[in-house]
Amino acid sequence: MAGLQRSLPEFERRKASIVALSVEPAAESAGLRKRLGLRFPLLHDADAAVAAAYGVRMANESLAIPAVFVVDRMGQIEWSHVGESVPDRPTPEAVLAALDRVKKSERAPLR
Repeated sequence: MAGLQRSLPEFERRKASIVALSVEPAAESAGLRKRLGLRFPLLHDADAAVAAAYGVRMANESLAIPAVFVVDRMGQIEWSHVGESVPDRPTPEAVLAALDRVKKSERAPLR
C-alpha cells in the first residue's frame, strides 16, 4: 500500500481512484492507514463478504488473498492480479499500465 501511496499522484493524473480493503479489525486498519500516511480510503471488510464477492476470500477463513482490481466506470473488472502469497502483489507501475490499457480501450472506436 505504501507503493500505491507514493504513486497516488500518477493515479490522480489519470483520474483514477484507489480504494483499499482490509479484513483486519477496524482499529488495526486505521492504525495502518495512519502509519503509512495513506491518503486514499482503507475500508473495513469485517466478515470478508466483499472479498468473497470478488472471489478472493480464503476458503473456510475470514481472510482475503492479496489482490488488486482495476474496475471501469461501469463497475466491470477490467484487470486483476490475485496473489499466490502475501508478498505477491503487482507493482504500482504494473497497475498504472493496466489502467492505461483500460482507458485506451474505453476510447477505442466500436467495430
